[in-house]
This record gives sequence, C-alpha cells and structure tokens, in this order.
Amino acid sequence: MDLHQVEYILAIEKEKSISKAAQKLFITQSALNQQLLKLEKEIGTALFERRSHMMLPTFAGSVYLENARRLVDIRDSTYKLLHDITEEKTGEISIAFTPERGSEMFSKIYPAFHTLYPQITFRIKEARNKGMEQALARKEVTLACTSYTDSSLNPDFTYVAGVREEMVLGLPREHPLAPLAGEESWRTLPELELSCLSDTPFVTSGPETLSHDMENAAFAYAGMQPHVLFCTGSSRTKLNMISENLCAAFFPQSYIDKRAPMVYFSVKPHPCWTTAVAYRKRTYLTIPENVLIDMIRSYNLRAAYPARNTENVPPIETERQHL
Repeated sequence: MDLHQVEYILAIEKEKSISKAAQKLFITQSALNQQLLKLEKEIGTALFERRSHMMLPTFAGSVYLENARRLVDIRDSTYKLLHDITEEKTGEISIAFTPERGSEMFSKIYPAFHTLYPQITFRIKEARNKGMEQALARKEVTLACTSYTDSSLNPDFTYVAGVREEMVLGLPREHPLAPLAGEESWRTLPELELSCLSDTPFVTSGPETLSHDMENAAFAYAGMQPHVLFCTGSSRTKLNMISENLCAAFFPQSYIDKRAPMVYFSVKPHPCWTTAVAYRKRTYLTIPENVLIDMIRSYNLRAAYPARNTENVPPIETERQHL
C-alpha cells in the first residue's frame, strides 16, 4: 500500500467529498479522482459509493480504510520511537483542550515545557469535551485534555494523569441562604440541600458539555426542575452572573476564589469528574509527550486543590507508559 495513496483515501472518507478532500490535500480534484480510480482498478472493486454529492465507503472500502488507519498508526509510532531512540528534541505535539480552562492551563505550563524542548512545536485544537473526543477518535490530535465521569469513559481511549474534582454550587453573598455557608466556605464546602433553591434562578451548562449531564443528574436527585435563565459553555460567565447577584450555578471546584463575592456549597450526590489527558489506545507517546502530561497533571492538582494539603488529594489510578 502506497502511503500517499492511503492518505488520499483517508481524506476522502473524512471529508465525504473528493472536492473537499482535494482542497485539504492541496491537489486538484481531477488528480485525486484519478488516484481513487487507479486504486479501485488495482483492487478490482469500488471503495466508495457516490450518493448525491457524498462519498460513502463500500464494504470493501471499510475494510481498506480500517487497515489503512493501522498502517498510518504504525508509521507514526515508528517515527516517534526513532525520535526517542536518537534523542531528538524536535517534532510536533497535537493536543486538544477547552478554549477557556484549557487555554489557561496551557499558557501556564508552556514556558517550562518550551525551556526543556524549544524545538517542539504544537498543533492546537480548542473544543468542548465532546468535540475533543471526536477529534481524538478521528486522529486529528494525539492528546486531549478532557474530563470524564465513570459513565462517560470511552473504551477506545487511555486516560492518564487523572485528578478528581467536584462540581460545586455557587451562591451570591446576598442570597438568603448564604449565611449557611459559614466564613470559609471556599475551604470547607458545606453541604446544602439543592431542593432549597427551587425558587432561585440558575445559569446552567450548555448541552454540548459534560457538566450539563452532571447538573441534570444533581437536579434529578433533588427532585426539582430549576428555573433556568440561560445556558452557557463558559464557567467564567456563570461566575460573573453569581457575582452580580443574579443566579446560582454549578462549576468545577478549581474555579473557587475566596475573594469573590459568593459562597460555595457541595450538594448531593456530590457530582465529580476527573480531569485527565486522553489518547487513543495503542498510541506510542514520545518522551516529550509524557513530560507534557506530567506537567498537566501537576497543574490540575494545584488548580483543583488550591487550599488543601496535597496529602488529602484522592488517589487516581493512572495507566502510564514506562519511559
């Protein structure tokens, strides 16, 4: 199998269009079509069905594509391994993270990483959790800084450098129930019955986020239907709304700020997720990629437990490659 030809066919599958695939590959549509016809002639069967401006794999095409992806994986892993053997500190790391929290994390750890590996470049994709999983599955990135719950684990991914984090509830200081929080709620996170807020407006997470599912589970556990002002994918927006004495909202505990004009509670059933780095199973990770993962975990630990002794951080079982 010719690797250039393989990448052409994979591009057609991804774009579902010869014209769009040709644009991505920087070749003419005619040239790409000729490559496909040539390959189909060699194999003796069609690889794609042409359906109303859409290219869909035939059964033979699906078999070819599955093995083509394996071939590309072998090539990529081989080059990565050779880079490690020769101790080359060059290359590219493709990584996905969220546009808000993830970008803040990356800006904090990049200087230290760049000092160690000044010749390593990055290809970055910003997306929400579900979008990152899709990008990882499509092999658009090697690493994804994602979050997961026990029910949202993808069996095709390996999750490493996990740090468990609770979703907490924020209330304005002027809220009638705020005194129940005490003086240091940012540290103690007292428990509050969520049903007590049946008359309080909420700003909730958008349906494209994992936190949306966690919030719905908490509301269902409390047996309440919240009054929702609007949905947002931004925890910063939620915090600003709480600070303006407009609503209650859930957000990850790493956003707790003891100086903010709000109080903090935990609620049953104590919704938690694990922030982690995910990659596709059987992917070889280079030494620089493993170093980056360790830096991300250290950052997540400091962010999730800023006011607590790290000895009390809940242990997370992680699967790592041996360096």
